Amino acid sequence: MTSAGQLLSARRVIVKIGSALLVDAQTGKIRGRWLESLIADVVRYFSRGQQVIIVTSGAVALGSSRFKGLDRALTIEEKQTAAAIGQVRLMLAYEQSLKRHGFALGQMLLTSEDIENEPRRLNARSTVQQLLKFGAVPVINENDTTATAEICFGDNDRLAARVAQMVNADLLVLLSNVDGLFTEDPHDNPLAHLVTEVRCITPEIEAMAGHSRTRHSSGGMLTKLVAARIAMDAGCGMIIASGTERYPLAGIENGAPSTSFVPLARDRAIRGES
Repeated sequence: MTSAGQLLSARRVIVKIGSALLVDAQTGKIRGRWLESLIADVVRYFSRGQQVIIVTSGAVALGSSRFKGLDRALTIEEKQTAAAIGQVRLMLAYEQSLKRHGFALGQMLLTSEDIENEPRRLNARSTVQQLLKFGAVPVINENDTTATAEICFGDNDRLAARVAQMVNADLLVLLSNVDGLFTEDPHDNPLAHLVTEVRCITPEIEAMAGHSRTRHSSGGMLTKLVAARIAMDAGCGMIIASGTERYPLAGIENGAPSTSFVPLARDRAIRGES
């Protein structure tokens, strides 16, 4: 199935937004017009009966402006401080964009303990379902202010995959600054070509994953493959696509380059009730 086909047929979609897309690296501010276009895409999905849950990065990147005089990497404590400052700005930007379309925002901050602990996981899933029921868009981020090395996801690709697993999503879309999975890192080898479909994550597929990272991103292609494995094991499809242009979901529907991960058909009952 093509990426467009996956998007159009999915009932419940998780969309993960990377920091590099949402936050301007030069100014440290939200890319407002880009966010408006993304929310317009999301609203269009709701209008045709689909549900969208957003997993967003960006809090640390937004709050890091407080530490712009430093010539070193932030410590864990400084990152947690940046996250606390930036999370307010991040949610305000989402809230304003959603409000213009008549939607409320439902903020959820999770740690891996919230996913691994069954009572907490069930409570989190119930909250997501109630938000959707009452017309609010769930916007989820990792709780960086309290997460420690032992209980953090480390990147929102894996968080998004676990959320997809938790809420019985049909599709996970990872929007990044790359078009998808390439046979080699295209920055190093211009002859590398895009892998358009993956049905099984083999050692050969894993070997294709690069190690490039942007300044504020904690993930790379390897973490996206980890996310793909989590999603596919839960019977959830996944797409990796570039989100650098406006209206990124519409772009995928219209044939923009992407990699589609197609899971084996599984009985939805295995994953629990939606």
